[in-house]
Amino acid sequence: EKECILEEGINRPVAFDPAIRKQYLSLTDQELKKDNAIADIIETLLAQCGNHPNIGFSCLKALPDILGQNPSGLTAILNGNEVLGFEPGNTTAHHYGLAVDIGTTTVVGYLYDLSTGKLLGVSSDLNRQSIHGSDVVTRIEHAINNGEGLRELQKLACDSINRIIEKVCTAAGVLNSSIYSLVFVGNTPMNHLFWGLSPRFLSRFPYNPITTRTLCVSAEGLGIRMNPVGRVFSLPLISGFIGSDTVGVVLSTGIHKSRAPELAIDIGTNGEIVLTDGKTMLACATAAGPAFEGAHIQCGMRGASGAIDHVVFTEDDIHYDVIDEVPPKGICGSGLVDAVAEMLKVGLITPDGKLLGRDEISNPVYARRITHGSYNQFSLTGQKDLPGGSQEVVVTQKDIRELQLAKGAMLAGIQILMDRLGLQADDIRKVYLAGAFGNYIRPGNAVAIGLLPALKNAKIIQVGNAAGSGAKMALLSQKAFSLAQKIADRIKYVEIAKIPEFQDEFIEAMTFPASSA
Repeated sequence: EKECILEEGINRPVAFDPAIRKQYLSLTDQELKKDNAIADIIETLLAQCGNHPNIGFSCLKALPDILGQNPSGLTAILNGNEVLGFEPGNTTAHHYGLAVDIGTTTVVGYLYDLSTGKLLGVSSDLNRQSIHGSDVVTRIEHAINNGEGLRELQKLACDSINRIIEKVCTAAGVLNSSIYSLVFVGNTPMNHLFWGLSPRFLSRFPYNPITTRTLCVSAEGLGIRMNPVGRVFSLPLISGFIGSDTVGVVLSTGIHKSRAPELAIDIGTNGEIVLTDGKTMLACATAAGPAFEGAHIQCGMRGASGAIDHVVFTEDDIHYDVIDEVPPKGICGSGLVDAVAEMLKVGLITPDGKLLGRDEISNPVYARRITHGSYNQFSLTGQKDLPGGSQEVVVTQKDIRELQLAKGAMLAGIQILMDRLGLQADDIRKVYLAGAFGNYIRPGNAVAIGLLPALKNAKIIQVGNAAGSGAKMALLSQKAFSLAQKIADRIKYVEIAKIPEFQDEFIEAMTFPASSA
C-alpha cells in the first residue's frame, strides 16, 4: 500500500551561506612554473579569494594526479578554511546538498542546488530500521543486545537515505557524487543509530545521550552515496528524549524569537512540546504515539491509501474521506480524532469516555450502528452497502480508551509546562502543530477531545514537517546552523515523569471536555 508521507513544511527565509563552498582557481602554466611549492602557489590563490586555507595531507596527495590531467584550473571544495578536496577544471556549477529528517517511521530528504539555493526535489521513504521494531525502544534493545545490531541499524538508516538520494538525483538529473553536504535532524535515538553511537545509556535512567553537540563527519566510510570528501552534519540534541528534530521545529517556527507565550507541538511516534513565555523556553516529551499513528486501534492504520482521515456527522448520516478516494480499509489518527469528536458532540460518548449502548441512544441513525461484543463498538462505515474491496471500519470502546491515554499524556505535558512558567491557557497567542498528524488533524476537534487545552486567544497554525524545514535552513545557512546550537542551549528540558503532580494531571487530562459532549 502507498504511504502518504508528509514532505511539506514551513518556509522561513534565511541568509544563503552554505557551510560547504566551492572556489574556482585559474591555474596557468605560468603559475606552476613559479619557484614555489605547489601547495604554496594554491594557498596564495585561495588567499586572494579571501580564504585562509588549510590544505590537509589527503588533498596534497591527490594534487599530482589532478594537475597531471593539465586542467585549465582547479576547484577547491572548502568547509570554512579547511580544504576538503580539489577537482580538475571548473566544477562550481555542480554543487548540491541534502537536508534530511530521519523520523522513527519515515525519512524525508530535500535536494538543493548549493550554488543558487534552489530546491530541486523532495523524496521520502519508510525508515528501513522498522524491520527491527516499529518503536525506538525495540530498536535500542536490538542495538545493545545483538552483536551486529548497532551496525545493522546504522546501515539501514543509510540505506533509507541512499534510496532518497537515488530518487531525487534521478528526478533532477544530478549525479549523487555532486552532493557535498548533508544536514539531518532526528530524535535522539535516531541520531545515535545513524552515527553508529551505542544507545546503551538511552535505555536506562537518567537516559543520557553520548553527546548533544552538533557533529560534522566526513562522508567517506559512512555508507552514504554522496561525494566522499563531502561532510555530514547533525543538528544539536537537547536531551535523551528531545532530539534535533525538535530543535528544527523551533528554528523553523521562530518561537525562540517570540516575546509572547507560544507553543509548538510535534506529534509523531512521540509527542514533543515546546513552550515559551517570551523569555524562557521549556520542552518535554510524552509517549503520545501509537494511537495517533493508528497503532493499538482495532481498525487503525497509518496515513496510507485506504485510511479514513476525516469524519463528519450530519443528522441523518456519517460522511468520511478516504486517502486516495479508494474503498476504506481502516482509520488513521486524524480520522480517529474526528470520529471521537463527532461521537462526543452527538452524545454517543460520555465525558469519562464510555461508549453508550444501543438502548441508551435516542437517535436511531446512530443507535443502529452500535454493536455489543466483548465491548461496545460503533460502525463508521455501516455494515451494509459497502463498496467492493472495502472493510467495515469501527471505533471500539478500547480504541476510545487508547485515545484517552494518548491525548491525556499530551494535555498533561502542556499543562505541566504552563504551570512551570505560570501561564494560563488564555495567555498563549500561537500554537504551531507540526508533524504528519498535527498537519492533518482538525484543530477544533483537537480541542473538542481535549488533546489541546481550549486556547481562546491563540492562533493555531499547522506547519507540516517543521523538523525537515529546520534541516533545510541549516543546510542553506551557516547562520541558521549556529542558531540551532543557541536554541538547543536555551531550551530547558522538563522530565515530566519525575514531577509529582504529573500523575494527577494525566488522570484529569484523560477525561473529555464536558462542554463538547
